[in-house]
Amino acid sequence: MGLLIRLLNASPKAARAFRDISFGIWAWIAMVVGDVNLERFQNWLWGTPQEQRQILQQLQPLSKEEEALLVEFQQHMDTQYQVQLLKRYVLTLPSLPTEGF
Repeated sequence: MGLLIRLLNASPKAARAFRDISFGIWAWIAMVVGDVNLERFQNWLWGTPQEQRQILQQLQPLSKEEEALLVEFQQHMDTQYQVQLLKRYVLTLPSLPTEGF
């Protein structure tokens, strides 16, 4: 549970996207995390940035394994975002005379 909150807090873009599709994911999270962590997660998701920082401070520290996975995940997400930007840029380029109509 804490790892999910840390992942979403690490990337504002991921948090925004998560909030946009939160209803569908909310039902899944309710089944996975259960009643114990659901209130904490809800407080983090809808809380102000100050409340979110306070909740993050209350979480248990990550193990070295989890920290390494978090760093790797962040690198993958950054790479995926850069690839999406590159795809958008390539689509704006004019075609060659031998391409298209």
